[in-house]
Amino acid sequence: EAANSKSPANLPTALAVNSKFIAVGAQNGDIWVFDLFEQLKATLGGKTNNILNENPNSVFKGASVTSIDLSLHGDYLLAGYGSGVIILWDIFKESILKSTDDLHTSPITSVRLTSFPMAGNDKSNIGAVSVDAGGLVNKLAFSKGMLWSTYSVETECLLDGTAGQILAMEALPPLDFVEGKCGSTGTGGSDGSRNTITLIALSSDRSSFAVSVEPKVSVLHRWARPTAERIDPTVFDRCEQSTQASSNYASTYASSYVSSCASSYLSTSTYASTAADPKQVSLGQPTPLPFLPCLSWGWALVSGGGNSVTPILARAWGSCLQFLRASFPDSDGAPDDGAINWPAFGLHDEFNAPSPVVALNWLGKRSLVYLTITNEFTIVDTVIMTMQENLDFSSMNLVYAEFALSRPTTSTRGPGSNICTTFMNSIRSSDDRLMVLCQEEVKQITVLGMRQQIASLEEGGQWLEALALALDHFESTIVSQEDRRRDQISKNEQSESMLSDPSLLSEDEVWMAELLMRYLKLAIENAPESSSPQFSFSTNKFSDTINFAHSHFEMLSGVCFEYCIVTRRLDLLFGRIFQCFYEARYINVFLDVMESYILNDKLKYVAPEAMALFVEHCKDIKDLQVVERCLLHMETNLMDFDSILSLLKKNLLFTGMFHVYCNGLDDFVSPMELLFEGLFDATDDRSNRRRVDIGERDANSNQLEKYGYKALLYLEYSFNGKYFPKGDAIHPEERLQTIRRDLLDLLFRESYLPQPHARAYGLNHSINGIRTSSHPYLRVLLLIDTNAFLDCLSIVLDDPLARFESTYSDSSIFEYGVGQNVALPHVTLPQLERKVNEILPDRQHLTRVLSSVIMPNSIANANRLLAPTGDCMPSLPDASKPLYLDFLAKYLKKGVVAVPKYVTTEVFTHLCTKKDASEEDVLSLLISISQTSFDLDEILHTVEDAGMTRSALVLHKVGVAQSIDRIGMKEKCEDHFNGAIDCFLTGKEPDFQLGLFSYVRQECAGENTSSIPPEERCNDSCTNAILRNIVLRRLHDFIKVDPIHSAHLVADIFVEDIDRILTSLNGVDNGRVEYEFLNAIISGGLAKVDTVSSQELSANLSFDHHHRYLALMVQFQPDSVYRYLSSSRSYRLDDALKLCQERRITDASAYLLERMGDVSGALQLMLKSLDTRMMTLKHLLRENTGFRGVSRRISANKRWKFHNEAAEKEISGVKQILVAILGLCERNKNEHLTLDNERGPLLWFHVLDRLAHSKSVLRISKESDEQNTSSISTVLSELLLMTMQRMISNVSLYDLMHKITTDYAGSDLGEFREMLVSMLKTYSSELDVCSNAVDVMYHDIRSMCIEKKKLKVRGAYVYRKPYSASPSGTTNEVFKNRIKKSYLGISYDPIHDKSTNALYALKKNRQEIQHESSSGRRGRYQPQLNLLTMSEKRFSLQRRSYSNNFVQCRQVGVLSEAQHVGGLL
Repeated sequence: EAANSKSPANLPTALAVNSKFIAVGAQNGDIWVFDLFEQLKATLGGKTNNILNENPNSVFKGASVTSIDLSLHGDYLLAGYGSGVIILWDIFKESILKSTDDLHTSPITSVRLTSFPMAGNDKSNIGAVSVDAGGLVNKLAFSKGMLWSTYSVETECLLDGTAGQILAMEALPPLDFVEGKCGSTGTGGSDGSRNTITLIALSSDRSSFAVSVEPKVSVLHRWARPTAERIDPTVFDRCEQSTQASSNYASTYASSYVSSCASSYLSTSTYASTAADPKQVSLGQPTPLPFLPCLSWGWALVSGGGNSVTPILARAWGSCLQFLRASFPDSDGAPDDGAINWPAFGLHDEFNAPSPVVALNWLGKRSLVYLTITNEFTIVDTVIMTMQENLDFSSMNLVYAEFALSRPTTSTRGPGSNICTTFMNSIRSSDDRLMVLCQEEVKQITVLGMRQQIASLEEGGQWLEALALALDHFESTIVSQEDRRRDQISKNEQSESMLSDPSLLSEDEVWMAELLMRYLKLAIENAPESSSPQFSFSTNKFSDTINFAHSHFEMLSGVCFEYCIVTRRLDLLFGRIFQCFYEARYINVFLDVMESYILNDKLKYVAPEAMALFVEHCKDIKDLQVVERCLLHMETNLMDFDSILSLLKKNLLFTGMFHVYCNGLDDFVSPMELLFEGLFDATDDRSNRRRVDIGERDANSNQLEKYGYKALLYLEYSFNGKYFPKGDAIHPEERLQTIRRDLLDLLFRESYLPQPHARAYGLNHSINGIRTSSHPYLRVLLLIDTNAFLDCLSIVLDDPLARFESTYSDSSIFEYGVGQNVALPHVTLPQLERKVNEILPDRQHLTRVLSSVIMPNSIANANRLLAPTGDCMPSLPDASKPLYLDFLAKYLKKGVVAVPKYVTTEVFTHLCTKKDASEEDVLSLLISISQTSFDLDEILHTVEDAGMTRSALVLHKVGVAQSIDRIGMKEKCEDHFNGAIDCFLTGKEPDFQLGLFSYVRQECAGENTSSIPPEERCNDSCTNAILRNIVLRRLHDFIKVDPIHSAHLVADIFVEDIDRILTSLNGVDNGRVEYEFLNAIISGGLAKVDTVSSQELSANLSFDHHHRYLALMVQFQPDSVYRYLSSSRSYRLDDALKLCQERRITDASAYLLERMGDVSGALQLMLKSLDTRMMTLKHLLRENTGFRGVSRRISANKRWKFHNEAAEKEISGVKQILVAILGLCERNKNEHLTLDNERGPLLWFHVLDRLAHSKSVLRISKESDEQNTSSISTVLSELLLMTMQRMISNVSLYDLMHKITTDYAGSDLGEFREMLVSMLKTYSSELDVCSNAVDVMYHDIRSMCIEKKKLKVRGAYVYRKPYSASPSGTTNEVFKNRIKKSYLGISYDPIHDKSTNALYALKKNRQEIQHESSSGRRGRYQPQLNLLTMSEKRFSLQRRSYSNNFVQCRQVGVLSEAQHVGGLL
């Protein structure tokens, strides 16, 4: 009745529960004890309180129950009260065993029993821990007396309250009790330490602690508070508006700060469901409240912990939930030395709740429940870390307590911000039950067993939900228990674990299988009837009706596959379930669903019976390739090879055979042999059906190409070290070499080898057709695609890691003889077998076989035999031979194979005549192969016909090397030498042509005869004479290539035959060749290449040779005659003048006249020629229409950039004549030769006058075309400028200015005005540059001087030298009296230091001098001589500004040497 009373004095405040009773504490001090059948068994405290309350000084007066705890077997109850009293009650007797009121002065917040009597043990010792609101923590030990059966209590203070308040406390239940509850559940190792150590958990506002109270008190672990971001106290602000109207707890929580109670720990004052007072709560600015930590100990299962329970401390602080795991060492009992095996603690897992958590408890061994401030009650499975249930507690009036913090956080300042809420004594758990204390009732929450839940769903007809729940149970229990065992087995064993042994199944697995079978039978019995599509005569089509039966069985198949795959019951899937679908006649639906699961990599195994039906099903729908695609997704090590291979061979599924043989049996040859059988049959069928219909022929050809390209693709994968067709890498790498060896042996097998059991699988076993030919395996692949096969073979041959048998080294290599075997080192027999298997066949053997198959006619012709013929040997495609020749050329270049000469000839013929022939390929092949491996004449003829000059040159060089100095090979040597010269001469690249000279020089020197045997060598002088004669005969061709190199060659070989050479060159190409040769020697071109050779040839030239050279120069290069005459004296003047006059070479004729003494005549001749050239230039500019495109704008240097070649050439000639004229004037300036008996400078003035009057002579002013006038004026200005520049250094300035100002003053200086202005501007700019350079130099000198002065007078910063303490202490006293500390440093006291007085005197003198100089007064004596430079004077003015600092701040310590700088002031 008291429990159901609504009087405020009887409201519940605390809760405790065990396996027998439920105890509820009341606000009036009563404790009601109920059994599990909701019957009130005892009321503790009612009578006692009535008696005690009569005493006005009783501590029980008005005290409410704040915390209670029951012993695990229900005999005792420990209660804590708001007055600080702790009472141990006997439940059955309803009596007080022991009470204490002197331990706590503050309300009790939590009491927990830590040790209590177990069944059959001593009942005299009871342990407990109590915590009050002030932070005082006591350990209590209740013991029963021997005589009067009275109880006494021993206490030990664990915390005295100075560390702050304890906000939460929880005790770990004993292991013995847990083992009794868990039954067979293990505890993960020895239980010695677990039985002897008693753990509790405490939490303050900063940290949580794991503390041992038995066998001794010890803090084992400190657990820091989570960060503010993890706690997230602002979550309440986001959810306040959504929970305020519906949640009594949330509204009361929001208004709890208005409580006026001053006690530290209060029972809730108002339990009625009331809304928040709008006057008390501001909706605009809600007051955030601190969140208390929540603790809960439990022996639990967690993820990754296996099937053993371990001590787990769960903590919730705000939104952060964390698990702390205690790991005990594996040892039996306590150690022999008495040491305690303390557990180790570590953070196991953590996650965030959607809202801050206010209550936390373990429910069973794998479920954790927590309550948030939004009244969401959540159950979490700690093994799979998933949410099991989420309940809404907003309609429940939960009992909670308000807790006043002694030091609120900074984020929770304000009225009532130190009030928090706790459910530590309102929500308790025991066994698999959770009790929640409400204001009017106690709610019980239990977690049903998995079978109970599934059975409930099954009874309700929710089969799919029941199966899904069963799968979750399987994944969370059975799978987690097998995780560690499965990690230790290999991959193959993991695959085999998919097939469960029925005899090893657990009870749960058998029960889950029966659940599925019940569902399957029920679903088949209630399946809808099958409906076939109806034919509509109106639309002439079948109606699109839905086949509900098909859809039903398709869904049913998916459920069975998913369930069996997850539970690893493939034996059930392909056993009873498969039989059910077969009997229901819906096996095709089952097979279609099975295909999707296989292709999605969910199903890795198919039973043989199911596979046989699946193949037949695919054959019915004419899509056998589906079988092969499915096989690629299956595990080969789970297959029944006999049955699966029989199916594949019977249906000719070669891709599947490759996968099964290679991945399952590690056999790479057998599937290829089977595929060759199909290839042979297809080839023979095509040969026998040449006269049948085109359609049949095409179908047979398609089958042949299908098999053939599949074989080639398989070879490509295998040679690259990959499995076909998935492309996975083959391991180990050594296996790749043996695979290559086996496949090459098969491909190059000489004759057909019948395969056993070929007829059984539909393959022909008779030996006919292509099987009777030689090398049939190789032949059929070449018939399919020669290029693709050769590419596959190149993969092996190009591998740098591949090892082949030794190549042929005997001379019989070129005649197809038998090669030598590879020589292996001395090894053991197993090593020898392994090495032999890894060595590939000889590459020479491979090329020999390929040549015999692809080029049978060439071999027959070479050996004078008939080529093999017959209908049994289908001919290869025409492209096979060219492709093979390209393949052969590739490996001939690498030097790994060698072939006979006639094969080499065919290779070269193909390389030279193919469509995309490249001389680089031919040349690289010639360089790579041996000279004895080809027929020189045949290949040379082929190369020359193809126009490959460089290749022909290589062959000619080989011919010369083979025939030179050999007896009887004179004519052949001459032919090859001439051919080599022709190759050089016909080359298109200049660098290539220049190689002629080095080659001829090498051959004529006889450097290639050392390798010729003496008995075959002829006279060396005879051979050299032959080659020299050939060079002499063809020297004119050499000169056309390069005259300088030709002259150099002559100097090396024919230096004494210069007359003979010049005679032979006379008249060749009208003397042009002779001129080029002489020009290379005389003009200095040869001297740039070889000075010694040039001097030798020049010494052998006579005056006649020079005269001949001059005559040829006059003919071919008249513009260079003047330059030659002025630089050389190796000619006769009369003859040279005659030649120049005959050819009308003015500048050269004038120069010769000058040398003969007729300076006046020479000048007149050249001036006349200059006038003639100027007139010619004028006519060219007038008649040239191309000159119209020249821009009218004159450039800065007054030069036109003409684009007409004739005009440019004429202008160059005019300038050349002027240069000759000026040279004449310059050479005769000091010889006083005159014109008209006047002085020598008149030569210059005469030239100047002629140029100045050229405008009038050319009648430029009458020209109507402004462009021509401007162009001629520009040329004249340039000529005049050239003249003036030469005159300045040869004519005195006075004479030059007198001439200009006198003769041209009337015309404003005429043509000289612009030139003079430009010269003056240039002179002015040069003066400016010099002036600026001088200023910069003086500035740099001054800066350097100032910097140098600063460096000299600047004091070095030194540190105080540490002085050793004097025994008497007088030294330190002296320094203390004399040294004064300042901000800048340490300065001397001028009263006690003489040196400082001297510095001050010097400073005073300087200041007086500066003052006198600044005021302008003169002293009695002023020296006339100043020893300071100007730069020092400037520097002294700047130095005065900082002289004061220089004197005042002198550093003390280790001083540097004195320096005397500066001058006298």
